[in-house]
Amino acid sequence: MSGVLISEQNLIDQLRAAFPEMEDLYAERLKSWGNEFPGNYIVFAFVFKPFLNAELAKYDNEEFLLRFCTFMERVCTSGDSEAINVIWLKIFKLLLPDPVTVKRLWPLLGPATKMNIEDAAARWGLICNLPVMARPAATRFLFKFHR
Repeated sequence: MSGVLISEQNLIDQLRAAFPEMEDLYAERLKSWGNEFPGNYIVFAFVFKPFLNAELAKYDNEEFLLRFCTFMERVCTSGDSEAINVIWLKIFKLLLPDPVTVKRLWPLLGPATKMNIEDAAARWGLICNLPVMARPAATRFLFKFHR
């Protein structure tokens, strides 16, 4: 795991370092965008999500899943709200509607990622898609005081 703290500014560089096998897809997309960086959300939507979907469809890729969960934990522990928001909107929105995938990933997720995905599930009405052992923890977000 890299010791570099992930931020909004280096999110895509850190993503590329964590998943070098998607570099060709990234270069191809960047070229189609006129070699201008389109922003974190666009890269996650049009480069990482298709790559991630292909990997999640495989069943013999524990090494990839561990790297994926480690990357999400690095983002979720970064304290950078914009980087974390990218994960919420581009990754959690993809994962949460699929309880089988969430259950498959759950043992590999770090504590900060679990806390964030539980919060997202509570806000989006998807607590039922979390593994049974996570549901009681996620309900704490339903009854949290908001000022």
